[in-house]
Amino acid sequence: MTRSSLVGGILATFILVFAPLLHAQDTGGVDGRVSDPDGRPLRAVSVLVEDPATGAAVRVLSTDDTGYYRAEPLAPGPYRIRFVRLGYGSVEEALEIEPGVRTRLDIEMAPTAILLEGIAVEGERSRNRARFQDEAGITTREVTQDQIRLLPGLAESDPVRAIEFLPGVVAPTDFSGSFNVRGGSADQNLILLDGFPLFNPFHLGGVFSVFNADLVDRVELSSGGFPAEYGGRVSSVLRVESDPGPGEFQVDGGISLLAARAAVAGGIGDTRYRVALRRSYVDQLLRPIQEIPYVINDLQGVVEHWSDQSRWTLTGYAGHDDLDLGRVGLEDFPLRLNLDWGNRMIGGRWLRPLDRGGSLEANLGYTRFATSLTFPDFDDSRFESRIGQVTLRGAAELPLGGEWTVKSGAAGDHFRWRNLAETGGTQFSAEEGGGWNTALFSQVQWRRPAEWIIEAGVRLERWDPHEGPSLTEPSPRLSMKRFFWDGEAAIKGSVGRYVQFLHSVRDEELPLGIDFWITAGEHVSHVRSDQAQLGVEAFPAAGWLVSLDGYYREFEGVITNNLASDPNDPGDDYLSGTGRSYGVDLFVERTVGTVDGSVSLSWLRATRTFPDFVSGLEDRPSVTYPPIFDRRIDLDLVLRFPLPGEWEGGLRWHVGSGIPYTRPLASYAPFTARQTKNGTFRWLGFDDLDEVDDEPPVAILLGTRNRERYPTYQRLDVSARRDYERSWGRISPYLDILNVYNRTNVLFYFYDFRADPPVRTGLSMFPLLPTVGVEVRF
Repeated sequence: MTRSSLVGGILATFILVFAPLLHAQDTGGVDGRVSDPDGRPLRAVSVLVEDPATGAAVRVLSTDDTGYYRAEPLAPGPYRIRFVRLGYGSVEEALEIEPGVRTRLDIEMAPTAILLEGIAVEGERSRNRARFQDEAGITTREVTQDQIRLLPGLAESDPVRAIEFLPGVVAPTDFSGSFNVRGGSADQNLILLDGFPLFNPFHLGGVFSVFNADLVDRVELSSGGFPAEYGGRVSSVLRVESDPGPGEFQVDGGISLLAARAAVAGGIGDTRYRVALRRSYVDQLLRPIQEIPYVINDLQGVVEHWSDQSRWTLTGYAGHDDLDLGRVGLEDFPLRLNLDWGNRMIGGRWLRPLDRGGSLEANLGYTRFATSLTFPDFDDSRFESRIGQVTLRGAAELPLGGEWTVKSGAAGDHFRWRNLAETGGTQFSAEEGGGWNTALFSQVQWRRPAEWIIEAGVRLERWDPHEGPSLTEPSPRLSMKRFFWDGEAAIKGSVGRYVQFLHSVRDEELPLGIDFWITAGEHVSHVRSDQAQLGVEAFPAAGWLVSLDGYYREFEGVITNNLASDPNDPGDDYLSGTGRSYGVDLFVERTVGTVDGSVSLSWLRATRTFPDFVSGLEDRPSVTYPPIFDRRIDLDLVLRFPLPGEWEGGLRWHVGSGIPYTRPLASYAPFTARQTKNGTFRWLGFDDLDEVDDEPPVAILLGTRNRERYPTYQRLDVSARRDYERSWGRISPYLDILNVYNRTNVLFYFYDFRADPPVRTGLSMFPLLPTVGVEVRF
C-alpha cells in the first residue's frame, strides 16, 4: 500500500460517504456538567436519556474528564434523564426538549457509603454503551478495578496482566508480562500512566507490572483504529488511569507472597491526593537465616487540584529492582553480579473545561528507564542502558454545532539514550543518540446518534535525530460507524497510517529480558505501519455485548539484531525488515446476573521478513518466518461468580495454540584446525575428547526458522476473596491458584546430541501455584 494510494483512498471515501449526510434537522438537545457537593467535576458518570412512557434508553453517554456531557440531537418532547456513578447516589430529572434549543442541565451528585450492586453493574454496562455510541472505528476495551481484583494473578492483582484476556492480546510466556497486540512487537505498545509513557513497566525481568492496583481507577486498551491524537507507537495504546482518592483520609494496604504495600489518600480543600508504596519483604523476613539478594520497590502518587474551573494533576512514579549477588559468598554463587533496573516518571497536566463543552489541555513530563549490570570481582566490566524522554503536549477540543466536534493539538518529545558494553578496558559497544519527535494533529468528528459516526484526522510527524537525516511523515486516519437494529448494533471500520521512531532491541524470543532502546537515525530505520480493520458490534440483549473485528496490518522498518555484524561497519549492527499480520477477534461479554464474565477468541497470522544473517553471503537473501507471538488460536474464558459464605470467585481458562520455535536438527564439530598434545593439527570429533586438553567446538545445525511449534498451551486459574466489614474499615483475604490442573506448558526445549540416541528435555512454565494474601482499608 503506497502513501499516495492510502491518502487518496481515505479522502475519496470521506467525500463520497460524508457529503450526502450533511443535512440539518429541527431537533434540540441537552448538555451540562456533573459535579460533587464540593464543585469538583465527576468523570465517567453514566447519563441515560430515556423515554418516560416506555423506559427505553434513547441515548446512553458518559461524562468526560471535565464532568461535561452533551446529548443531541434529540427529537422534541419529554425525557427522563438518569445519572449513575459508583459511590454516588443516582439522580433523576424530567426534561422537555424544545425544537432548536439545547437545554442546560447541571447536576450535583452526593457520595454514598452504601455500595449497591445494581448501580455498579449498571454503571459498567452504561460505560460500554456510551463508548459504543460515541466512538467511531476505534476498538477499546476497559478493565475496571473490581475486575482486576477478581482476576486470578501471581500473588496480587496486576493491572497490566489483567488485559491478557482481551482479544488480540498475546502473552507468549508465563514469565513475562510483556504483551503483543494484533501481530505487533512488544515495543510497539504505548503504555501511558495518566497520559505519560513508561518504557519497561515490569518487575522480575517482566513477570509482573509496576502498577499498584490500589491506585488504579481503570485500564483501557485500544487495539486498533485509534485517532490522530495518538502517536509514538504503531500497535496499541494502553492507558492506566490513577484514582486520586475520595478527598478524605483513607488507607488501603495489602500483603502478598511477593510484597507488602500501602496507599494513603487524603484531601485539603480543593486538593485530593493518594500516595502508594510497595516493597518486597522476603529479604528482611529471612535475613537472620538466609541472605536474599533481590529487592523490588515502588513509589507512586497522584495529586489533583481544582482551581478556577481548571484541573491540575501531578503524577509521579519511581521503581527499582536490585539483584545483588555481590552480597552472596563465592561458595554459594561462583559468579557474583549486580543487576538493577527501574523507571522514573513525573508529569503534570492542566485541563480547562469550556462553558458549552470542549476543553483545553496541556501536558509536560519526563520519563526515564535505566539498567546496569556489573561484576564485583571484575570492576572493569559493565553493561549499561538508559533512555530518557521529555514530553510536551497541548490540545483543544471544541464542539462545532450540534453534530460536529474538532480536536487539534501539537506534541513534542525529546529522546536521549545510551547503551554501553565494556570489559577488560575494551568498549565493545558504546552507542548513544536521540532526537526530537514533533507532531501536529487535527481530527474532526461528525455524529448523528443511532445513525452515523464519522471521524477523519491527520497527524503530521517530524523526526529530527541527533545524527542522520530528518524525516516528515503524514499519518492520515479515517474511521466510520453505521448503526442499525434501532441503534443496538453497528458496522465499523477504520484505515490509517502509524509511525514510530523508537525501537527496543531486546530479543523477544527470550522468556525473560530487559529492553534496550534506540531511536531511528542514520543506520536505523523508523517503523511505518498501514492498517485497516472492519467489524461489527452489537448489544443483542440487556447486559450482553458482542464484538467481531477483522484486521490487516503491514509493518515497514522493523529491526532486529544482526548476530553476524561486521564490527568495522557501524551500519551493520541492526537489520531492517518488514512485517505483516492479519486476523479476527471475537469478544462476548455478559454484565448481568449472578454469574458474569467474557469469552475472547482470536485468530492471528503474523510474519517477519529480514535478511538472513547466517547465509554467509554478502548479498543476504531474505527469510520470512512467524515471530514468537504468532499464536494462531487464542481462547480466554473469564467468569465472576458468588461462592458460599459471601465469598466471591473468579476464574480464567486460557487455551492457546503452540507458539513457534526453531528446532535443532543435529550437532557437529566444525571443520577447523586444532592443535593436539603432540603438536600436530587434525580434524577433531566428539570421539577425540581424550586427545585434547579441552572440548572441541560444537556447532548446531538448525532447521527452518520457527517452523516447529510447541504443544498447545492450557491454564486454568481460580481466585476467591471476601470482604469483611468492620467498624474500623474492611479486611479482604484472598486466594489465587494458578494452573489448577498442573498442566505442563513448555517454555523451551533442550537437546542433547551427545546422547545416543539424542535426548530432548524441556523447561516448563508455572506449575500448580497457590498464593494467598490479604488487603485492608480503613
